[in-house]
Amino acid sequence: MKFPGAHISASFTKRNRTCSTFVVPYFRAGVESNELCVCYGGSYEFHTIPEAKRRLSKKLPELDDLLECGKVEILARKDWFGVAGNISIHKTLDRFQKKLDYALQRGFSGLRFHGSSSWLKLSLGESGFRDYEQKLDAILANRPAICVCTFPLFLTGAEQILDAARTHQFALTVRHGKWKKVKICDMADADKEAWKGKLQQLTFRQREVLQLLAEEKNTKEIASIMGISIKTVESHRLQLMRRLGIDNVPGLVRFAIRTGLVSAEA
Repeated sequence: MKFPGAHISASFTKRNRTCSTFVVPYFRAGVESNELCVCYGGSYEFHTIPEAKRRLSKKLPELDDLLECGKVEILARKDWFGVAGNISIHKTLDRFQKKLDYALQRGFSGLRFHGSSSWLKLSLGESGFRDYEQKLDAILANRPAICVCTFPLFLTGAEQILDAARTHQFALTVRHGKWKKVKICDMADADKEAWKGKLQQLTFRQREVLQLLAEEKNTKEIASIMGISIKTVESHRLQLMRRLGIDNVPGLVRFAIRTGLVSAEA
């Protein structure tokens, strides 16, 4: 186990390349290190369990033997994440913990897990997905386990890739067969600087309105505080949205938090 407690994200350009370029060598290394290797069907890489077996066996001929002796497991996504058809994060995290304990009890040196996470982020939303990732990190911390989440580039926006890099210990991209490690701290700093650059483009009045909106003041309250008319407040708010490319007040609030104009607890 080279990276105990590692939580990694990887992005790929093509679906078939994910399997051949990453999953097979990733699992082969796990088998050679006496790790229990687990993935699930129903994801971007493998829509069904039979498909997962078919595609993995093309590059991993001994797959049937590995499945039979329990060194590799392919689970259904609904069984790993779902309860009565719904996603249950509590149950999923509990399954991670139990699967790791099971691997160690069976004499494996650790657990090696793979799954595609784009669908999960869409289902949970940004805050829910981030909460799930943080809790998974806590389970993996200092334990003999590696968990890799893969994101297809053509289905994943730039913001999602940034979030993936921030919520994982490190991130990798594979484009045209070339691997590249993404420096998370650099990405986070660059992202923050980009947001601050947009903030600096606002007028003093626009910043005042933005700050008050982020502090949950309504239009009437803002007008009273600033000593201007309600119509003027509405005009400033509209200009803010146009200049920042944000079309709703919650988006303005998130922008204010990201740039440090207000704290998340405000």
